[in-house]
Amino acid sequence: MTFAVSGDAYDNFMGRYSRELAPAFADFAGVERGQTAVDVGCGSGVLTDELAHRLGAEAVAAADPSPLVEAAAARVPGADVRKAPAEDLPWPDASFDAALAQLVIHFLDDPRAGLVEMRRVVRPGGVVAACSWNFPKMQLLHTFWEAALHVTPTAARETLEMASLDELAELGRGAGLQDVEAASLEVGSRYESFGELWESFQHGVGPAGQHCASLEPEARNAVRDEYRRRLGDPTGSVELAAEAWTVRGSV
Repeated sequence: MTFAVSGDAYDNFMGRYSRELAPAFADFAGVERGQTAVDVGCGSGVLTDELAHRLGAEAVAAADPSPLVEAAAARVPGADVRKAPAEDLPWPDASFDAALAQLVIHFLDDPRAGLVEMRRVVRPGGVVAACSWNFPKMQLLHTFWEAALHVTPTAARETLEMASLDELAELGRGAGLQDVEAASLEVGSRYESFGELWESFQHGVGPAGQHCASLEPEARNAVRDEYRRRLGDPTGSVELAAEAWTVRGSV
């Protein structure tokens, strides 16, 4: 899965949820002034920005393998932003007090390897934290894939899905983290109309956006109509809820 899209496109689609999630996620990870932190899989830099507000940009690093890393560097001047994958971070051992990965691990071929690499760059006593959507309770994406599968039964689903918080916690323990805790965080987003909501899929962001872009116009319109029906045929504003599952552990 690639994210060869603009920062504005990402922010319009998923960034609106990331902005709500970032402060709650940083709180869960215990990020506070005086620390240094790295945002792994930073995308357009939404979490990077939150970390910079808490710690100062000079205390923050970020990495992402996609072109979105340029948007992150522009969003947070002064942060050490580099193009690199989660599984091969370009910093020495024990470089940070905290490593956070927001909405990233479900895109990794080997999530455990990503957490192990995050653990490597964190000092003893520091924290590693990661979160992923609980997809059945992420209305934006879950409802889209239900509509897409209704129209095209062979449509692919979203990426890796965790079955439970216990499974996510076990992933942390398997990566060598100590004192592992897992929890859920609830966020949401409001759209002025269904048209605004559907337009956000047209930028080709992530698996859902790429699937939408791959459809012929007739099939795309059929998915749109089914999506709208499953949301109750809204005529005014639309509010969608989302739940993220998050895990943290110490090094």
